[in-house]
Amino acid sequence: MLVIYPAHTNTGGGFVNYSTRRLKELREELGLSQQAVADKIGVSDTAYQNYEYGKRDIPGNVLESLADLYGTSTDYLLGLVNYRNKRVSPSSEDSLFVDVPLYGSIAAGKPIEMIEVEETHPVPVKIMENHPKAFLLEVKGQSMNRVLPDGCYALIDPCEEVERDNQPHAVCVNGYDATIKRVHKLDNGFELVPDSTDPTFKPKIYDYGEPDTETVTVIGRVVYYVLPFDWGF
Repeated sequence: MLVIYPAHTNTGGGFVNYSTRRLKELREELGLSQQAVADKIGVSDTAYQNYEYGKRDIPGNVLESLADLYGTSTDYLLGLVNYRNKRVSPSSEDSLFVDVPLYGSIAAGKPIEMIEVEETHPVPVKIMENHPKAFLLEVKGQSMNRVLPDGCYALIDPCEEVERDNQPHAVCVNGYDATIKRVHKLDNGFELVPDSTDPTFKPKIYDYGEPDTETVTVIGRVVYYVLPFDWGF
């Protein structure tokens, strides 16, 4: 039996067509025409236009094809959730996860160049609902080992400013290096403070009043971390 998903969601304040808005946004992000999307999911151009304009309900198999094309979930297309990543292993309400992008490694010691990694890793849905734009960065080094063990994946909620003083943040130093430290805001700069059992790691001050001081750019705040599947104890 063909399952039909409603193209409209009743929000109590009238019908708001979430799925059509998101279909258009995702299509335009990829730079695709309506005809190109129709060809990719195996429907006519007219049929797809009717879906995007909200003139027809979307059959379940077509909705699944669109979710696969855009790398998201059917729930996101229907406006039922606000995180865009795919859900994996849904066995119960309390055991839902979403695949979150895992980007380049970050040194939790000396800053190293950020290198993008084409991987994903599951994170609990409940966490991602609070931080829908968050992404993962791999931690390498012992300078934050009291709170972030070497090799863990830190979940970074993007922000351009230090939201909470002295909390762990991911920052770029001099535009291309990346590191995670506790960040203390100064009157004219930042202090990057390690949180380690190793006393050889020392705080470093970036005072913009001093000549040749490297620029610190905030990437985001650390809100959670997960361990890789091959984690060894």
